[in-house]
Amino acid sequence: MDLTRLQAETFLRGSEHHAEINSTNDRALDLCRDAELPVPHLVLADQQTSGRGRGANRWWSSDGALLFSIIVDAAEFALPESRWPQVSLTTGVTVCEVLGNVSSAAVGLKWPNDIWLNDRKVCGILVEVPPVQRGRLVIGIGLNVNNSFATAPPELQTIATSLGDESGAEFDRTKLLSEIVRQLEVDLRRLAANDPSLPDRWQSLCVLRDRTVSLDTSQQVVTGRCLGIADDGALRLQTDSGEQRFYGGVVRRIA
Repeated sequence: MDLTRLQAETFLRGSEHHAEINSTNDRALDLCRDAELPVPHLVLADQQTSGRGRGANRWWSSDGALLFSIIVDAAEFALPESRWPQVSLTTGVTVCEVLGNVSSAAVGLKWPNDIWLNDRKVCGILVEVPPVQRGRLVIGIGLNVNNSFATAPPELQTIATSLGDESGAEFDRTKLLSEIVRQLEVDLRRLAANDPSLPDRWQSLCVLRDRTVSLDTSQQVVTGRCLGIADDGALRLQTDSGEQRFYGGVVRRIA
């Protein structure tokens, strides 16, 4: 990976590369303690030993994936705290657009933070707010690129995939990462400006629309037909008691 090229082509002001790390998000959260850290700052790794997803989920990957976190300053984008919950969906739209430009496979957004390629997970997103320097956000992305799921645990082989598995091609990861970072800057500015094109895009990309899903909110499990994603990022479900909107939870079942 060419960090010099990445900083020359994008809005990144700092970067670091690790052969192996426990979690790029954990490292980024630690770096946020330094108020003088030039941001946006990239933390990139070849391997993660404790990659994290939402809740208790863990991220599996092998050589050839893109595993990285970007620290951004919300104030630089004039991004109000009320819109921080939509950063995950916005990042999902970014990744979908880039993948759509490099692959002919069907790409879509599974609320709230996964990207599907041909109905299998190809990317996970984890956005976190550090406990210090609260104006900063850590945007973590795990994207399966040149890593094959032929060697993945059996339970993952039917639900996950990579760009390489779907296309049979090998991708320039530096170029792909550069395109994601450039597009992310554009989309974060759109989010800050309340650009209506963003909600339009995450609605059009929603892979759950018109499917029956069971959503675990940690307090209850709600089943209903998905009506799409609302402009404010909520998942819309048509249930026996009418339409309900949810701002968090884990989709446990899809029919």
